[in-house]
Amino acid sequence: MYKNLLSREMYDYLSWHISEMEKERDILLNEHYIEETKESINFQEFFRDYLEQIKNYLSTATVDKNGSNSCPFVIIDSIVEVFDSEETEKYKYRIVLPFSKQYDASIDCASCLSPLGRSLLFKSVNDNVSVQIPTGVLHYAILDITLPDAKSTILTDTTAYTVAE
Repeated sequence: MYKNLLSREMYDYLSWHISEMEKERDILLNEHYIEETKESINFQEFFRDYLEQIKNYLSTATVDKNGSNSCPFVIIDSIVEVFDSEETEKYKYRIVLPFSKQYDASIDCASCLSPLGRSLLFKSVNDNVSVQIPTGVLHYAILDITLPDAKSTILTDTTAYTVAE
């Protein structure tokens, strides 16, 4: 059995996500990281590693009509439902770009550069995550990963694909 078996729709979504994140990276660099500082270098390294990890995943993925239509891991813009084992509560976080103006009041946002955001990126459903924050350590189990607009239409060539949850 194939390890990275994806539906055409999810494969196309992740490919589209790469190109969108490259555009967003360039915008953020031009608006917020103009000078060559340690912060701008770290930002560029983060994005290089982030995009490379998704590209590597896609290079090993097999596309099949029976492939998964779920996002295989947490990415920027995904919504992550976690279970806090210490507080025995569920939380939802949307992983966002720094300086993001997009938000949903019903979901807490975590920057992809924050300790929480970085800890969740590329984790999969059922993974356990420990997040070091200034006030201590959070222990989460990932319950679900969804894309922000499950009915988003991604255009590939001239064919439209709908990404479902």
